[in-house]
Order: sequence, then C-alpha cells, then structure tokens
Amino acid sequence: MAKPDPIAASGHDWLDRENWGVTLGALHVQIARTPEDFQSVQALRSARFRAANGGHDWDAHDAQSVHLFVRQASCDTAIATARLRRVQGYCDVRSSYCARFYDLDALARSALCCLEIGRVCIDVAHAEDPDILRALLAGLARLAQQAQADILMGCASFPGADPAPHRMALAYLRAHHLGPALWRPGRASEQVIALPETFAGLQRDGLRALPRLLRLYLGLGGWVSDHAVADPDLDTLHVFVVVEVAAIPKARARVLQHLARI
Repeated sequence: MAKPDPIAASGHDWLDRENWGVTLGALHVQIARTPEDFQSVQALRSARFRAANGGHDWDAHDAQSVHLFVRQASCDTAIATARLRRVQGYCDVRSSYCARFYDLDALARSALCCLEIGRVCIDVAHAEDPDILRALLAGLARLAQQAQADILMGCASFPGADPAPHRMALAYLRAHHLGPALWRPGRASEQVIALPETFAGLQRDGLRALPRLLRLYLGLGGWVSDHAVADPDLDTLHVFVVVEVAAIPKARARVLQHLARI
C-alpha cells in the first residue's frame, strides 16, 4: 500500500496556504502538509471507514485533493477530517470521486466551479461534540471561499449498504429535497436504489432519520439526486448532494462568512 504523499496538498493554485489555519477555542483546523499529518489523517479514516476489514483508506483521488483536519491544541492527532478537491470543466468533473457513482454529464458541461467534499469523518470518541463539526465547517467555509466555489458537492452517506433501514429517510429526501432536473445526475452504477414513495409519518420521522452531516447540507439549501447508490466496499448507502453557494439562506451565509474569517 502506497504511503500518503506529503506533497499532495501542494499544486493547488487556488489555495492560499499562508492564510491557514483556523482556531476555535482548544481546536485547531489545519491542512495536511507533513508526512505525520497525512499518516494521522489516514489512520482516522481507516479506523472510521475500514474498521471491519482492517484496511487502509487511501485512493487515487487523495493525491489530487486537499486534506483538512481538526486536532486538539494539546495533541497533533487528527480527530476529524475531510477531503476536498476543486473541479471545473468537463474532464475535471468527470474524473471526480462522485462521478464513479453518478452520471454528472450535465454538471460537467457547465462552467460552474465545484468543490467536491468527501471522506468527512470524526473520531468516535468525539462524535457527539458539536464543536468538532463547527470546526470542520469553519475549515470548509474558508476553503470554499478561497476556491471561489459555485457549488459544493459530494456523496452523503448512510451507515450500511442495505437500503431497508433507510427507507424513511430516503422517502423524505424524495418528497422534500430533490434537485432541479437540469442538474440532477443520471444513473452510472449497477447498485442504484430508487428513492421510495411518500408514506405516513414522513415529515417527522424522515428528517430525524437523516445523518447529521446530510441535515447540515440540507439546512444550507442543499438538494439531492433522485436515487441512491449502495457502496458495498465501504458498507454505505449514499445520495449525491449539492449545495449551491448563491442559494444558501442569507442568515446561514453570514454565519459561514464569519467562520471563514476566524
């Protein structure tokens, strides 16, 4: 298994590397630069995404990406991380991680600047700490600002590839958060799961059943694909999700702008 490349965070001309990091109380948000940073990020991702088989969570997309991570002031170990890649133009979008699972042809033909967000995870010991998610959001907001992104996109995951436990949540997404037909992705996987029809109790229970990160994206005005994809490799089920930066509600946009300046 190839080791993380310490120069993977270089070569991104949109990134103002001098304008980092972000500090919120005892939490520091940084971009991985050193071999030790990358090893810490990989260890966290492997523990969160590959615990069942003991494998390493590192792939070809990592060398093209910026790796954001959160640590405590007293320790250099990553307790949260996210992978980001700026993609714009047909070839870039079609080579993204999301394009492995969704047909992004319509989006690829646009002139939109996309910031692909993936591999978001938090150490299990800190999973319920709202400050960790807020710190990640501050880092994401600054990177989106520096990338001058028009949209944020990614695969928002549910734990477990079996769609049955997620039926309520998927039906809620279909009823309330489908994206515009113009930009919605086509089907590009053999593991496609159609979003189920509406049924009783949807408004209350469907929202409650959504993963926290997906609820955050939807709260920013995000929308989702009209189908989900099962990923047996990671034992997850995911939907394609987009946040159009210009459509973020004004009050929430002001919060993000504030976080980006911290």
